[in-house]
Amino acid sequence: MTTFPISGGCICGSVRYTVKGPANCVVHCHCSQCRHGFASLVVTGATIDLNQMKIDKGEENLTTCTIPSGVRRQFCRTCGCSLFYFDDKFPEVMFYYPATLDGGMHPGHAKEAEHHVFVESKADWEAFEDNLPRHAKGVGIAALGKSE
Repeated sequence: MTTFPISGGCICGSVRYTVKGPANCVVHCHCSQCRHGFASLVVTGATIDLNQMKIDKGEENLTTCTIPSGVRRQFCRTCGCSLFYFDDKFPEVMFYYPATLDGGMHPGHAKEAEHHVFVESKADWEAFEDNLPRHAKGVGIAALGKSE
């Protein structure tokens, strides 16, 4: 089990953050925007209440890019590492990329709070190797560990 707080940051170390508590939910996104934006078949994001994240260093080094869906991605302007994103559909939470946690730390979410989303958009040759719940599109706020 993960002991909080845990830390993470970008590749070059210009941006550092602390997560104060466990993720509400972890989603593995297969949408075309994530595939193109990250040059990867799947992008993993963790949701957390806004008050559970603290930027320790380099907030001024974060650049924000709004993608066509309206999601705002934040990345380090020095090394380009994607760190956070915000979605107006879920204003009480933010998303961070758990792959940027130090030492491969587990984001602390419950096993049942992990999902694949936008699987109808996945690349034709992508195969699933797990038994996690799969959603054709996104998931609602309840699946993100919040009540609607």
